[in-house]
Amino acid sequence: MGIALLFWIAATGVLVGGRTAVESAREKGVPAYIGARTAHAALSDADRAAWQSFRSGAAQLTGPGQRFRDDITTAGDSLSRIAEVDAGGEAGRDLLRSVNAQVVTYQGLVEQADATYRKGLEELGYAYLTYASRMLHADGGLLDRIDEIAERDRRAVGDRHGSFWVTDAAVAAVCLIAGALLAVLGHVQVAMARRFRRVLNLPLLAASVLLLGLTAWVAATFLRAGDAFAAAAERGLPAFDRTVRAQIAEADAGARALREDRPAAAGGGLDLAAAERAQRPLAARLGGATDTGGLVAGLPAGTAAVAGLAALGIWLRLREYRR
Repeated sequence: MGIALLFWIAATGVLVGGRTAVESAREKGVPAYIGARTAHAALSDADRAAWQSFRSGAAQLTGPGQRFRDDITTAGDSLSRIAEVDAGGEAGRDLLRSVNAQVVTYQGLVEQADATYRKGLEELGYAYLTYASRMLHADGGLLDRIDEIAERDRRAVGDRHGSFWVTDAAVAAVCLIAGALLAVLGHVQVAMARRFRRVLNLPLLAASVLLLGLTAWVAATFLRAGDAFAAAAERGLPAFDRTVRAQIAEADAGARALREDRPAAAGGGLDLAAAERAQRPLAARLGGATDTGGLVAGLPAGTAAVAGLAALGIWLRLREYRR
């Protein structure tokens, strides 16, 4: 039954191709994107925290403050996670190395501002701090380069989501082959009924029923996985991004006000707990997209059973004929 083999090859191809696309997004693209957006939010908040410390006078005692140090640590950890899953090739690695070097430079400028400020050279300290802020926010600056990494990884997730293997067309192709196999089984059943004057061939009938069930299982699994992946890419990722964008906007607004020596709202923009909560639906949907419900083992076993039952039905009729 060559067409049964073709069905198995097509269904397995869609299964493997779809899982590869989802796992690539789940293990590389999405973590890298989250890391880049978190690093941006942390550095924006670090800028706000440093200005808050200087404007309040706390810098005389605590320097840029514990929140600034925590934000720098968060940014460094996020960039390290990007390096672990980076799929940007040599150009991506060069960009990431450049970003890490700029983070170190930014931190050094803030520390220089702190050291100068503590010596009583407040205007020079503010000059260093202003230069550090400009390094973050300037066109083509550190935050823009981090956003470049984020956009690259967002496109990578979009490419995986747009892969043929997770589209309805792939499911339709598998169902079309299954329909052709079912038509062959029906034709054989009818032809043998006419030739041998036996209405029913139970093995062939069982093969047809099993094929229908197997096709329904395959189609339902593929469609569910595709819907979960679509929900992750089209709703889960943007929902996370909205949460982080709101935090970035709050931090940037606070830093801008403090740079202009205006009052700023207490607290900062970075809320890692809120960011983690926004990630959970995304992670759950990506997990659902990789759940094939036993199809990895059931597909070859079911296809072999269909082929075996069809062969048995034909063999039984031929044996009767030879008698």
